[in-house]
Amino acid sequence: MPTIGIDADSWRVRKREFWRRLWEDLEIGYLDEDLLPILLVLNLDRNIYTMSSCSGRITVSDSTYPWSREETSIVFKKHEPISLRDIINLYDKPVVRRLWLNVTGPIIHISVNSLEYALKILGLARDAGYKHSGILSINPSKGVILELTTGIWMSQLLRSHDMDVVDRDRLRVVVDTANEILLKGKELLNRLYMKLRERRFEVDEEIRRDIVGRGLVSLLDL
Repeated sequence: MPTIGIDADSWRVRKREFWRRLWEDLEIGYLDEDLLPILLVLNLDRNIYTMSSCSGRITVSDSTYPWSREETSIVFKKHEPISLRDIINLYDKPVVRRLWLNVTGPIIHISVNSLEYALKILGLARDAGYKHSGILSINPSKGVILELTTGIWMSQLLRSHDMDVVDRDRLRVVVDTANEILLKGKELLNRLYMKLRERRFEVDEEIRRDIVGRGLVSLLDL
């Protein structure tokens, strides 16, 4: 097994920083609350800390292409199933470029403190349906950065600036399909959570005490 030189002290400092940031994000409403149980069980592992993550979401963007980053406006975003009214409301507003409805599955970014452990987590994630997961980078202080993702997605062109591509009376099919795909992603999120909590791992006692102090032990279901 190849080895890399991870600075244990620097990595540990970063774990504490990201742990504090998690609670700050939760307090201001930036954290997707569906993620909290799986983030807790990941951070409880002394060899892991979590970074930016999403439990899956439905967005509507005004952009040239669904993957565009520049000249893109997100006009709607929700991490839960949407209603027909949510989308119909957007039909009463002008479109600058094209209006795309996009569904993405869960995506979790984590750091682990060894390549060997990274490969174990990747194997577990792929068994849970996260087939597109992989190593993003390796850094002595940041650790081995992993992206755990399923490949679940959907993109549907709804409108252009001068016409409706999907008529209002056909939007129900699009909305129902988007919700179905979003919930498939949520199922895989729960599957990964179950696999993570059932495995053997070294408990980070400082994190465990903090979780107990916050009264969140029930979310771990350990």
